Amino acid sequence: MLRHIWMGCLLVLLVACGSSPQTDFYMLNTDQGSVMQSANLSTGPSVGVWQVVLPDLLDRSEIVTRDNRYKIAMADFSWWAGSLRENMTLLIVTQLSQHLQSNRVVQSPWPSYRKIDYQVIVRVQRFDGELGGEVVLRGLWNLLDGAGEKELRREVFEFKANTVELTYQEMVAAMSGLTVQLTELVADGIIDQEAK
Repeated sequence: MLRHIWMGCLLVLLVACGSSPQTDFYMLNTDQGSVMQSANLSTGPSVGVWQVVLPDLLDRSEIVTRDNRYKIAMADFSWWAGSLRENMTLLIVTQLSQHLQSNRVVQSPWPSYRKIDYQVIVRVQRFDGELGGEVVLRGLWNLLDGAGEKELRREVFEFKANTVELTYQEMVAAMSGLTVQLTELVADGIIDQEAK
């Protein structure tokens, strides 16, 4: 009888160990309709966007959350679907294309023969938040001339959004919205430069 009890306990332990929670994967995204509309736009400046620079803390698979000023957490089962750096860069490129009404917005590396009017560099210092709380995107962006030799603009940015639900899906949606706001700021800077 005791042997059957031990066998039952062992079976329960094996089943418990074999059924770990499923990992969910997320990506920054926006309305695909607006992105597709930009594909046919042939006017507007030619812009080269360098890969977004992220701190080591954020350059990882796990989504980073912040409990307070000093404590951060790495999500065990909520990961980025690929590289956050590449995902953010691509979102900036597609949104810039839309805002500038130009299909000549490319991400690095671009061919040396391609004529570029402006180069954009984005350095992120903070891109995290609290589940069901505030999400923050903070950093610095630079606008350079086409050759990358002259700085035309340098600007610190900080965008915030509040979330209600304790879900990573809402947090990533808020992060996507903050990235779009950053792109609008960059687009406005390029438009101002074009007007000079």
